Amino acid sequence: MQRVLAMMAMATVMAACGPGYLDVDKKVVATDANRAVFSVLQRYQAAIENKDVDALKSLVSTRYHENAGTTDNAADDYGYDQLLQRLAMLRDNVKKVQLKLKLLDIQVSGNEASADYQYFGRVLLSEGGVDSYRTWDDFKRMTLAREQGQWKIVGGL
Repeated sequence: MQRVLAMMAMATVMAACGPGYLDVDKKVVATDANRAVFSVLQRYQAAIENKDVDALKSLVSTRYHENAGTTDNAADDYGYDQLLQRLAMLRDNVKKVQLKLKLLDIQVSGNEASADYQYFGRVLLSEGGVDSYRTWDDFKRMTLAREQGQWKIVGGL
C-alpha cells in the first residue's frame, strides 16, 4: 500500500512540474508571460460580467484605439474617451451580462502582446423602458502593451 501511495505521490509531483496549459485545447503553454496576459483577459471577463466600469478602466490604456473591425473606414474608429462613453452605456443600459471566453492563442513579444479568443455572450438590455435579450458569439484579438510594468489593453474590446 505504501508503495502505491508513493507512486501516486510521485506521479502527482511529476505532473505538476510540467508547463501546463492555459486553454482547453492545450495550445497555449502556461509560461509566466502568457499567464500575465491571460490574467488581463480573465479580469476583463469578470469586469464585463459584473458591469464594473472602474475595473474595466483600470485594464485599458489611455492609448486605446479601436477600428470597429473596418480597417478601410476610419469614420467608425474610436479611442479611449469614446470607450469610456461606451462603458457608461454598459453600466446604465445593461441589466445582466453573461460572457464566456475560450482562449485560442497568446503571443508575447517584448512589451507587446495579443490574445486571440472566442467569446459567447448574452445580455439583458433595457432600452426605452423595454427589456430584451441579445446573444452573440465571435472571434476577437485583444492587443496589449506593457505600461509601467503592467499589461494594458490597447485594442480589441
